[in-house]
Amino acid sequence: MAVTDILKRNPTGLARVAHEAATRALANAESRRTKAASDLIDAEAAQAAAATSDTDAMSGALEAATRRLRDAKDLVAAFDDRIIPAAKAGLALAESGLVNAEREASYQAAEAKRKAAATRLVKDYPDLATRYGELLFAVQEADAAIEAANADLPTGRQPLETVEAMVRDHPALPPRIVSESVESVWYHASGDRVVDPSRIRDSVYRYPVGSSVQHLSTDHCRQFRKRVLTTVPGRPGVTGARLADTPLAPLRFPAPADAEPVTEYLSVDRADQDAA
Repeated sequence: MAVTDILKRNPTGLARVAHEAATRALANAESRRTKAASDLIDAEAAQAAAATSDTDAMSGALEAATRRLRDAKDLVAAFDDRIIPAAKAGLALAESGLVNAEREASYQAAEAKRKAAATRLVKDYPDLATRYGELLFAVQEADAAIEAANADLPTGRQPLETVEAMVRDHPALPPRIVSESVESVWYHASGDRVVDPSRIRDSVYRYPVGSSVQHLSTDHCRQFRKRVLTTVPGRPGVTGARLADTPLAPLRFPAPADAEPVTEYLSVDRADQDAA
């Protein structure tokens, strides 16, 4: 398949190619305008040189330099007045076309996804609603049996949880002991526990150099036997949503009834008469 055929089937690609061409056209025009400006400077210098010469042979050179200068000015003016503005306008148009092509592509993609999803919804929803109803009935039937059994428990049996409580809920957890030991723990003279025992030398806490408390008094530390207990706090229970709280809506509700017809009596103009 030819590249042109592919681009025809891909408007965004075609718009991107047009944008790239317009970008190149503007860059080429600006490059040529820069060269024309350089030529204008050279022509001005050549005219000045010919005009200041005192030889008869330079009269023809002055005329040629003047024509060259005029042509260079005309070319620069053409670039400034027509060529570059036209190239910029073409690039702006190409940019607008590219943006619109990308929007159109996004629109068409969304439209295609909408069609596919709507088709699937119409196809799958009735069966989904049926299975949902059957599941809800089975859960409610089991819960009714559980309620009856819990109302008359056999000897030594604990009450049964409902179906969804067993499956969907997280029970509360009591605090859990992670570790437990008896250790000698250092304490400051103030009674606060020593966070960094490595600073204790001969039962005296050595504060860091420059500390605001190192010269106030000598901190004599003492060790005490402590029961060190690490625990994870308890966790409250979490109750999940219930099937009965989120029923499936019908695929489409019945259409609203039409309002009663309204009869109006309006003045007749000439056009109405001609139509009649």
